[in-house]
Amino acid sequence: MLEDTISEWKRGCQLATDMAWGKCNAKSDVQPLAYDTVREETNLGSQHAILATHQAAQAITGCIERRSKGKEVSKPTFTAPTVKYDTRTMTLFDDDTVSLSTTESRVRCELALPDADDGYQRQYIDSDEWSVTESTLTARDGDYFLHIGFRRHKNDTERNTAEDGTVLGVDLGIENLAVTSTAYFFSGRELTHDLREFEKVRAGLQQTGTRSAHRTLEQSSGRELRYVRDVLHRASNAIVEEALRYGCDVIAFEDLTDIRDRTGASWGHKWAFNRLYAYVEYKAAEYGIDVRVQAVESPQL
Repeated sequence: MLEDTISEWKRGCQLATDMAWGKCNAKSDVQPLAYDTVREETNLGSQHAILATHQAAQAITGCIERRSKGKEVSKPTFTAPTVKYDTRTMTLFDDDTVSLSTTESRVRCELALPDADDGYQRQYIDSDEWSVTESTLTARDGDYFLHIGFRRHKNDTERNTAEDGTVLGVDLGIENLAVTSTAYFFSGRELTHDLREFEKVRAGLQQTGTRSAHRTLEQSSGRELRYVRDVLHRASNAIVEEALRYGCDVIAFEDLTDIRDRTGASWGHKWAFNRLYAYVEYKAAEYGIDVRVQAVESPQL
């Protein structure tokens, strides 16, 4: 079952890579693009299918980074006898066994650990300060090696400070729709221009007041809504991807309560800001990232 899981994992990663190559490399973009295909054309479970799309995104990103340094790259191929696990597909037990998801069912395996209770593995497995994160199972010469990843727990004080890199701060504004604490800028100029144009057209049609103008107004409003949603989806994907890139487990937005007074935002901007927050919130939840609001004293954009 482990052999079959590794084989299907490689196929899933390749399928996702083939679909995303030349189109996108963010996990938040590759997953919706390739997930259904990976599920339909492999025997991977739902969570392993998600992890396969993430692995494809990571491989493509690596190619892009190498290309930016002047190196020749080609589309990644997956031949290594490995498969990724996370806390949903793997469980460690106190009796030194591990439960692993496969293409058929879960299997429970014994961990071959050193007899000594003070072995270095025990510093992590038996410690309350560390928790299991993404791990890799590798097959080699008939044996299986589980490379278990661990993450140190953070207390409440650490989780609420940006200095340790766990919190991604997001400021909102007109010139730049969103700016993160990692200095990522998502321009708002195009959105601002188009919102103003939409408002002018809407005001003119409302003033005309004819039945034809009313129909045109409905059509214009539909186009406006679809356009703004597309912009906000792209911005929310970029924010979540930035949090994943820097290993952040919290995304903190500035308080939206008085943002119109602080930034001079229009009603349309206020609606867009709230919608952006909602998009980021549900997309970040897929990766276990918390989204919250932080108070600000003055406009930062």
